Amino acid sequence: MSQTAVLVWLSASSLLPTFRADLDAFAHSRLLRLEAPRENAAPYRVGSVGSVGSVGIDRDRVGASAYAPDAVAQIEGSLEEARSAAASLEQGRALGALERAEHVLREHPELPQSAWLMAEILEQSAELENAAPDGALAANALRKRAAALEGPRAVPFSDRAAESEAIMADTRAVSVEGLEPGDALEWDGRQTSSPLSSAPGEHHARVMRRERLMWAGWTVLLAEQASVRLPVPETIACSPDDIGHGHFVAGRAVAAAHARCDSYVLSRAREGGIEAALCEREQCGKVIVWEHLQPSVAPAAATKKTLWPYALAASAAALTVTGIALWQAGVFERSEPTSHEVWVFNGQKQQMGLSF
Repeated sequence: MSQTAVLVWLSASSLLPTFRADLDAFAHSRLLRLEAPRENAAPYRVGSVGSVGSVGIDRDRVGASAYAPDAVAQIEGSLEEARSAAASLEQGRALGALERAEHVLREHPELPQSAWLMAEILEQSAELENAAPDGALAANALRKRAAALEGPRAVPFSDRAAESEAIMADTRAVSVEGLEPGDALEWDGRQTSSPLSSAPGEHHARVMRRERLMWAGWTVLLAEQASVRLPVPETIACSPDDIGHGHFVAGRAVAAAHARCDSYVLSRAREGGIEAALCEREQCGKVIVWEHLQPSVAPAAATKKTLWPYALAASAAALTVTGIALWQAGVFERSEPTSHEVWVFNGQKQQMGLSF
């Protein structure tokens, strides 16, 4: 009964059809049935939300890790409008512009600069609150949220020194769960690893897997929390993400770290054939060199084959002459049987009395 094994071809994909016969022969000799790797877990994609403001955004066409220039232009345009309106003391128009900017930003968490843009929205909102009567507490709360995202900003003048000390948030070690081995984590726009140092509050995160965006979004870290779990899709067993990092080195097959696939074959092209190894999860067996029949063998075999008629004719003539000489010597008049040995030729080697 054949065992199913996933083929991991480590040479150029264009070479695979050329060595297909060698792969099939190798698999047949080990009672294997080769199949293609399973598909990777689906990368992060956003749904369609129709139009936002005056610009229509078809979110289904935005790639998994694509940059959305229309969304960025919309957010930056709204931020500029809010600055201009605040300078003209049009607080209503400024707040409306900031609300539109935040709405678009939350609909586009795949943007790598999301944390910085949100911090800018919060800082401008704090400026508006600070200008209102009794708005100091609300402004301080907004600046704390901004500081949690990007850290404290430089103080432009001494009249805000005491205020800047008040918004400094205490950071702590936080463990980020839900990541797969090899995943790259971006926390508030900075590439890091778990555990990380972060302040309580809302934070932005992105998770990349082999240069593909797997998850992006906002998460809230409470003051008493020591860990946070991100809903990142799991790596699918026997997919390229799972076993695609297997390789050959110094004549050995090295399995992908943390591989989950129960049975797969690492293989690559070599001069005259292939080399392959059967692997199970994080362990690979001995590398087998499989060579196909060289084209030069066929003409030599044909040449040997054409000599047989001449050899038979020469043998027949020799037997005739020998028979006449023996008959004249009276050899055939002896009645005792003679012992003899049988040689069988199978095209590769001769064996006495046996055939393989």
